[in-house]
Amino acid sequence: MKYNFDETGDHRQDGSIRWEQPKGRDDIIGMGTADMDFTCAPCIRKVLQPICEENTYNYRFKPESYFQSVIRWFRENYQLDVKKDWMSNVPGTIGAVRLVMEKFSEKGDYVLMHTPYFTPLRSAIEASGRKFLGNAMKLQGGRYEIDFDDFEKKIKEYKPSIFLLVNPQNPTGRVFTQDELKIMVDICAANQVRIISDEVHFLITYEDYKHIPILAVSEKAREIAIQVFSFSKGFNIMSLPHGIVFIANEKMQKEWMDYLIPYSFAYASNSYAIAAVTAVTGGEADDWLEQVTVYLTANRDYFIEEVKRRKLPITPLKPEASFLFWIDCRESGIDPEKVDEVFMEQAGIQLNNGLEHGEEGRGFVRMNFAVTRATLDAALDRIEKIFL
Repeated sequence: MKYNFDETGDHRQDGSIRWEQPKGRDDIIGMGTADMDFTCAPCIRKVLQPICEENTYNYRFKPESYFQSVIRWFRENYQLDVKKDWMSNVPGTIGAVRLVMEKFSEKGDYVLMHTPYFTPLRSAIEASGRKFLGNAMKLQGGRYEIDFDDFEKKIKEYKPSIFLLVNPQNPTGRVFTQDELKIMVDICAANQVRIISDEVHFLITYEDYKHIPILAVSEKAREIAIQVFSFSKGFNIMSLPHGIVFIANEKMQKEWMDYLIPYSFAYASNSYAIAAVTAVTGGEADDWLEQVTVYLTANRDYFIEEVKRRKLPITPLKPEASFLFWIDCRESGIDPEKVDEVFMEQAGIQLNNGLEHGEEGRGFVRMNFAVTRATLDAALDRIEKIFL
């Protein structure tokens, strides 16, 4: 089946967070929050309709088909032999990261993260009474690289309990390689640092970039790492919240499951989310995911080429995954403190100031390109007017 990603509804009218209009305006292009404007794969509506028609929302066990579909997905796509016992659920991934962090560290402990970082994760660290510790990546030739010397130095000096990895990395769009992941795992293992790997952007990758789940890196990784993810970003089912946690280490697994008991998350199971995840991981949306990735690739490349052709004084870095541009505006002459305000007031585009992602984001913006080509063209025209 051929999908048409050039058509979409008016998200200003459906409660979309990204497309929310400021008071007195109805012309703002929402390009901030990380979701897509596209209609979901038909199989999702197909499996949700019977639940709606049944109109019974009692507490339910997850069906065996759910577990087997998720297991199949990782076996066939990542050669990772997931065991059913590894799996647990938390309604959302940010909450899952915080709970895992609270279980496997103590208040006052350091938690290491790459910077620039995803702001809600830093907030989760600090709200839980832990201390944020940054490992600044280096921008080299239009690509962010890990500073391994600083990474190891920070671990030895500050002795963090947790390294919070985000892979693919948000906001830079990096997909970390097997070699990079192995180095990080080895350093953490040698220094008794557990890894929490947030992998929510893993489904959409470009060219030859291949996501590697943390638990697929090595046996050593499976001893110290916890993998947190969802299928929401890649299949555009953000309003069906459903976080998944994988823990391979049996001792950690038991400690984690015991820790979850008071939260009664088994009673928070969402029938719609379970049905949707079962369908997409069962292979029913493979063609949709393939086609949306092709469309996003074209959007990404088109925007980069148009910025060059129009000679705009901004530089979008080429993301290796997901649908977020990290745009260098340092040569634009715009005040880094107000760059998002300039885009909003002069171009009618809502996006994220890079400073929301830490000091390393000064002079950058984060912009969502999971929009129709017509919307992307309109955004380009508006951005161009800023610099006329």
